[in-house]
Amino acid sequence: MKALVMGGGMSGLATAINLLDLGVEVELIEADEMFGGRASSWLDEDGDMIDNALHVFFPYYKNLMRFFEKMGIADNIAWKHTEFYYAMPGGRKASLRFKDIPAPFHAAYAFAHLLKDYKDIPRWKIIVAGMPMTSGLFMNIEQLDRLDSISMATFVNKYGSLDGLKLMEPGINGLTFTPSWGVSAKVMLNWGVKVFSSAKNARVGFANGGLGEIWVDNCLDYIRGKGGTVALNQAVTAINLEGGQVTSVVVNDSEVKEADIYISAISPYSLRRVLPDEAFDMEYFRDLWHFQHAPSMSLQVWFDRKLTDIDVTFFSTDCIFNTYADLSNVLPHIFKGGSMFEMVLSPADHIQGLPDRVIFDIAIEQIRDIFPEAREAEVRKWKVVRERQGVYRASPGMESHRPFQRSPVDNLYLTGDYTKTHVSSGGMEAAIWNANKTAELIAADRLDESISLNVEFEIDEPFMKYIRQITAGAIAVGGIGALALMRKMRKR
Repeated sequence: MKALVMGGGMSGLATAINLLDLGVEVELIEADEMFGGRASSWLDEDGDMIDNALHVFFPYYKNLMRFFEKMGIADNIAWKHTEFYYAMPGGRKASLRFKDIPAPFHAAYAFAHLLKDYKDIPRWKIIVAGMPMTSGLFMNIEQLDRLDSISMATFVNKYGSLDGLKLMEPGINGLTFTPSWGVSAKVMLNWGVKVFSSAKNARVGFANGGLGEIWVDNCLDYIRGKGGTVALNQAVTAINLEGGQVTSVVVNDSEVKEADIYISAISPYSLRRVLPDEAFDMEYFRDLWHFQHAPSMSLQVWFDRKLTDIDVTFFSTDCIFNTYADLSNVLPHIFKGGSMFEMVLSPADHIQGLPDRVIFDIAIEQIRDIFPEAREAEVRKWKVVRERQGVYRASPGMESHRPFQRSPVDNLYLTGDYTKTHVSSGGMEAAIWNANKTAELIAADRLDESISLNVEFEIDEPFMKYIRQITAGAIAVGGIGALALMRKMRKR
């Protein structure tokens, strides 16, 4: 049995590996000039590493970590202390430092530590806004799902203060490339459940080198070693359907490729352009048109001197960048000499059309406002990175449009971080979860095998388990009481 995997990003590579492990013949094609998709990196003309974005890892990326362990590359993640810094004008800083104590006290300690130095927003507003943010800890999956219908800002505003939410905006922007008023409450609460459920889950890791360098080549070697074939610059330009099946795909407008099963690991935007008109008679494929791009860019700036000695993630508000790090401290063996700031520019809707020079000029003025040391520093070089940026916009209601991996076309499967999963809105963990799910379905459908590749996140802190059980019981009792009251009222 031959599978054609279309798309060589993280989900496409993982899907190809999973299918090869099942004994399926695999051909992997990628439209770009490099594999890795959004999780890629390369060297510029000076030999300096360019990331397509600032990628960070969390321990709750269970399936991504298992995939890296399988590929023998888990040690390529540099784990840092469990803290985040807020950098403010005039060189002021405050840190969100999670202590290694049982949840949720680790989070309470972190916010207390932050509020000691963060004075830009009244403390009571931050505390009131933080309570809805942590409420996901006490919800079950069904309750979280219902919150996909409203935005995070709307949810917080029902119970707290939008002024206080400003403190959390950089994290929301960095994770989803979307402002709090445009992102699903479910998406952010799902993230909050993971981070606030234990101190270990709040740790941040960085790729110990270029992200593409530490994992892509390993995947390609594995695929070739298992007999699979890979090819770049192979853009799918048409998918041919007949009799409820894919009969072939056209590559680069000329070459026809055939297989027994076809797996689309390309974006929903690319997929909907290459499907034939008759595909959209099915609501499944019409749903692809609900997906909108959440644009982002990144900016790397090399300075001739050190601006900070902090080796973890920074957040800043009221800037065109929101999440960033000094990679000369994170990876001193790679970025030597002065500071090298890598910054996430998002949401980028309002700046993506600006020239690179204008974007840099805005950013450098803001950097000098936040880091006074930068006023005397010389910028050695800078680079605005637009390639392979952004994710789909996790707007309220989008969860219902994420397609299941098994399509209504008999031999076509979809994978990628945008397809149906409960682990996150998108990103690396979602990409691997969906690659595993696709392989599970193909094994069941085509090979009559039952396999289980995904592992589920579970809250393992004893105290948090106890609190959730009490909360679930209280909700159940309250629901029974409400039903009894409604029955009484109907009888009257």
